[in-house]
Amino acid sequence: MLAYRDVIGEVCLSDLSFPAAEFEGRLAAIRDKMKAAGLDALILTRGENIFYASGFRASHFASWLSELHALIVPAQGAPRLMTRALEREIAKLQWTGSPQLYLDHENPYELLVKILRESGNETKTIGIEERVLNVSQFRRIQQHLPGARLVDASGLVEGVAASPSQAESDCLRRAARITDIGFQAGVRELREGIYPYDVIGKIHAAMYQAGQRDFDMSLVCVWSGPQGGRMHDTSTTERITKGDIVTLEVWGVDNHYKAGAQASIYIGDNPPANIVAAYDLNVEMHAKAQKAVEAGATAGDVFAAANSVYRAARSTNYFRRCGGSMGLTVFTIDLVNGRQDILKPGMALLVQTLVDDPVLLTCASTVMVTERGCEELTSPLLQLKTVS
Repeated sequence: MLAYRDVIGEVCLSDLSFPAAEFEGRLAAIRDKMKAAGLDALILTRGENIFYASGFRASHFASWLSELHALIVPAQGAPRLMTRALEREIAKLQWTGSPQLYLDHENPYELLVKILRESGNETKTIGIEERVLNVSQFRRIQQHLPGARLVDASGLVEGVAASPSQAESDCLRRAARITDIGFQAGVRELREGIYPYDVIGKIHAAMYQAGQRDFDMSLVCVWSGPQGGRMHDTSTTERITKGDIVTLEVWGVDNHYKAGAQASIYIGDNPPANIVAAYDLNVEMHAKAQKAVEAGATAGDVFAAANSVYRAARSTNYFRRCGGSMGLTVFTIDLVNGRQDILKPGMALLVQTLVDDPVLLTCASTVMVTERGCEELTSPLLQLKTVS
């Protein structure tokens, strides 16, 4: 006999990440998208989307530590959260009623069927997020719902979240403030002989002192070396030396919403002229891309603006994206050649330009789309900084 637990009547509305009215508006918008897609129910399994629709703060951990963690949204009736019994206490601090808990030795797919059966959707058209399900999860959902018509609904919630509310914009601005504080702390700590891990620790400390409370969402990277460091793989235990180019990347967080900043710094007094020129190219690309950001423009328009500068200087097209969307999810929209996503007021974008010749150099900041341009949320380094 399965021992599913029902946390009925224990949800603490006063401790929600956002007001209940915010979640009610999100649910209505999600259901509008569901209706347009012909869905009778929607199974959300992406952690960020579960948080968006319910405010369940443990979604990030629960999504990768459990076999199945989901929010089931029926076209009619109340949405239901299902998660491990381990998450009983935090499950009280989210918006949906009667969250369903299962023990680690129980079969969560049977609980999924139970929830869908209760809303009358066990054999109807159900949206799933194929993009984030692994093959095993997808097959087990199919096996447990043989009478259902499963439809890929990847991107449905992201499409709703692409138009942030005022409350979300406030989170982004606070996250950007935390990012700037952490980034500047890192710049201050940089010097010859220091270890990257010391810089990383100071950045984290500064962000928490500035009010960051999300411990599992922020990102702090310090890449170092004469070629700009081995991006995504620089050793943090090798001392920074004279002649190194250090790249700092910082994502501060507020209420799960992220804003980023990035720049490269030269260790020494006299950087080579070709390195200065390459950083100046980055800055010019960044400025042109940022100028192209406004409501109604496309993601591809922003790329094209940066690419016009790069192509004029290097006689070839830019080889990577020039950034992407920030916020609850990151890089849902890539600023890449030909991308047709329409920019909307309130969207946050990381404008990120990078060259790797003669060395790795980057300049990046977060902006928020407005009707006539953009609001700068984090401050870019508009010239190559040197540290003696």
